[in-house]
Amino acid sequence: MAAFSLETRPGNGRTHVVISGLVDEQVDLTPIIGLDGTVELNLKGIRRLNSAGVRVWVDALRTLSKRARVEVIEASPAVVDQLNMISGFLGGGTLRSFYGPMICERCDKESNHLFDAGEVRDLDRLPPVTCATCSQPLELDDDEDRYIHFLREPTRVG
Repeated sequence: MAAFSLETRPGNGRTHVVISGLVDEQVDLTPIIGLDGTVELNLKGIRRLNSAGVRVWVDALRTLSKRARVEVIEASPAVVDQLNMISGFLGGGTLRSFYGPMICERCDKESNHLFDAGEVRDLDRLPPVTCATCSQPLELDDDEDRYIHFLREPTRVG
């Protein structure tokens, strides 16, 4: 499992934050708590969160959301799992995009596909995605209704 990392960089009137690795009780999220303005959290690299890490995460996001406008992009499947289980996982943040684990039945190829959260919410389903290798439709490697359930709940999607 990749070690936890958190990188911040200013740009285009916002602070870009890239978080990756394992979120557990030892993570230090203090670098983001004091940010203000617009904060874009890229969560593509989060591979796993344990229960103690979720508590640390939720507390940090609540605090950050009081000071900043939080936008979450590229939420990994591990983050989507937490969105489906934990009320308030994003604090007051807005989800812009997330990954879905896709599989091609014909090629047996697996990939993560980036979805626009607003589009999926508006459709109330995932839009069609085709395999880059054989052009056949890809299927979500999970139950779609369960996987996108968080979009039907109070999670802010924009």
